[in-house]
Amino acid sequence: MSFPVLFRSYGGDNRKGRPEWFSKATALASVVRAAEVAGAELVFVNNGPIPEDRLRVMESAGTVVTLPGVGVHESYLSALRLATSGRWADDQLVWISEDDYLYHPEALRRLERAAETITTADYFALYANNPVEPQPRPAPPVHRPRGWVDLPPWDVDGERWERIYSTTATFGARVGALREDLSLFRFATVPHKNMFRDHDTSMLYQGFETYPWSTVARAAVGRSEGTPRERLREVAMSPFYAATNLRSHRRRDRRRLLVAPRPDLATHGESGYAYPGQDWAGIAAEADAWQRARDGDAAG
Repeated sequence: MSFPVLFRSYGGDNRKGRPEWFSKATALASVVRAAEVAGAELVFVNNGPIPEDRLRVMESAGTVVTLPGVGVHESYLSALRLATSGRWADDQLVWISEDDYLYHPEALRRLERAAETITTADYFALYANNPVEPQPRPAPPVHRPRGWVDLPPWDVDGERWERIYSTTATFGARVGALREDLSLFRFATVPHKNMFRDHDTSMLYQGFETYPWSTVARAAVGRSEGTPRERLREVAMSPFYAATNLRSHRRRDRRRLLVAPRPDLATHGESGYAYPGQDWAGIAAEADAWQRARDGDAAG
């Protein structure tokens, strides 16, 4: 069964460090390729104008929805509202993607098989923060949430899928669960202007407190680690940390299950954050070659 892939994009780039293999055109080619393998429906949610070469690929591969240059929060929430607008059934899988992720060509097909197999899961990741293998990142690994229970892994066509702590704003969900949880996604955009607390979001819908209360208390009285400016920021953030913990207290029947494969089947195209278990440079080169061949077929 076809499922929707909502690919959020904007024309520019930010100041993140990027691996040598990364470009937004390559990321786009990789998701188009993976969607074709899976037979998925591509919907491109574009925040403002997109360079002509990428827009041409989008128009040839799926449906384009153009937003009038809104902020990052509104772009994100617009995609979530589209996913839950009634266009797709509540039991349907939907994948929501940022535009700086590289996909293994089998990623979306294997995702669909996992959704069919792991019927107790409501949320899915292809790039994950795992109890055993946290995302490679400069920051310290996240703490083990109070009440967390490790579950046996699932076998999906010979591939291992595991319960995970969190993922990013690139994730999959069953439409009905996402609709019920929309207020949590909105909550986790506060108080930032240009980011959202995606780890907090994952903890919220799973029903786990994100922050140890001892950490919240130290932050509130200015005893966090770091420079004076960083400690002052933590003082300002401490009410939001406390509110996030309290918001995570959900009825047991509303706690969601989030799962991901090992190894990851997609990666963030940012230096220091790329999952090390795949040959991403090789996958990127293959995606570029696939797109060139596709362009040649279209021209011929």
